[in-house]
Amino acid sequence: MDADQRRDEIIGVGRDVFIEYGYINTTVDVIAARCGISKRTFYEFFDGKADLLRDILKSRSDSIFFIPEIDDQLPLEERLASIFFIDEDGALDAAGMNDYFMIEVGWEAAEQVAELRDDFSVARAKLAEWFRQLRRNGRITVVDADAAATMLIGIAFGSLSIDRAGTGLAERATRTKAYLRSSLKIFAKGLYV
Repeated sequence: MDADQRRDEIIGVGRDVFIEYGYINTTVDVIAARCGISKRTFYEFFDGKADLLRDILKSRSDSIFFIPEIDDQLPLEERLASIFFIDEDGALDAAGMNDYFMIEVGWEAAEQVAELRDDFSVARAKLAEWFRQLRRNGRITVVDADAAATMLIGIAFGSLSIDRAGTGLAERATRTKAYLRSSLKIFAKGLYV
């Protein structure tokens, strides 16, 4: 296996382990064992689990959140869901929630990893600017775009209260998606003109 393939394998396995265990309970030992490599090999590619997590999060987008186009004609609720990489097809399968679960892991890790705190601050600022642009275009009414961005992030990560331990990934995905869809619908109704 060449270096690029090995790195991609570590990223793929790391993603699965982070989703399964969360940031705090994930160790380099577990990732290395699942890859069938030594910890030394892991450290040839990444400085640690925080470095791996940042690479995984940045591989989807240049920001932690996806910021939709202003002229996107999707209903607001769908655009809000896309910010957190929640699939639009309505499927409740676990794979469709993997990108959201990775952001959730990043949110959990941000308490301990300064770079991730900074990344989330930048993402929140981009989200607030998106709300301001929607307001300028007459698409929503929101007095304080910064507060709206902060509230939306709080709503999105309120799903962390859904217990990871003892819950299968499929059940967790179903419960999380139902929570998010319901919450985003309520939030969107508060933004309409």
